[in-house]
Amino acid sequence: MSGIDAAGGTQGDRTTMQNGMTAIKTPGVIKISSWELKSAGMCQQICLAIRCSQEDKTRSYLYIRSNGSIEFNDANGIKACCTCCFEAEDNISVNYFDRAPYKPTINCGPFPWCCIIYCGAPKIEIVDNATMCCCVKMDPCCLGKQAVIMPFEQLPPPCCCCSNRTSACDNCFNLCGPVVGNPKIFFPFSPQPKNASAFVAAAQQAMQIARASGAPESLEIDR
Repeated sequence: MSGIDAAGGTQGDRTTMQNGMTAIKTPGVIKISSWELKSAGMCQQICLAIRCSQEDKTRSYLYIRSNGSIEFNDANGIKACCTCCFEAEDNISVNYFDRAPYKPTINCGPFPWCCIIYCGAPKIEIVDNATMCCCVKMDPCCLGKQAVIMPFEQLPPPCCCCSNRTSACDNCFNLCGPVVGNPKIFFPFSPQPKNASAFVAAAQQAMQIARASGAPESLEIDR
């Protein structure tokens, strides 16, 4: 017979062991931190308009969950079509830190360096979308900072001695180019948090604790 949790709901009857961070050590309890979302940018607004849709932040959300995962619902994504006449579809994903795209990997280099092995340690980082121009930071499109997934700290072979971060040499010593410290290769995700710096700090902490402790439910994340 299934138990009843503190909120009056059933805890379920599962007895089969779960694998990795999907396992719940305290039945019926997953703590979350919920993050304020960034408004749609100009390009996204245009895409929504083409699909006869309007921005909806009330249905979208971004959670860091205590069981070592990030959950998000992108109601403004590709499924948002004709929302002026119909309700937007939910577009929900849950990514665990012990699986792609966050799991550390061992990879072979591209051809013809296939025999060279390199390690990828993905992390959540910040990209500053401003551009340096004559030592002045400019952001004409008002894109601000974004949270992204950086797959590795060092570039893969044959550039394994090079960092995957923009240096002063890459932007001509702040004369023209991206901001120093930005990842060069990264993968964006949506929706974006309004406060990218605070979200990335919390996500990095959650990822480190989950990997080190092996007990994701011990995470305590305050928002």
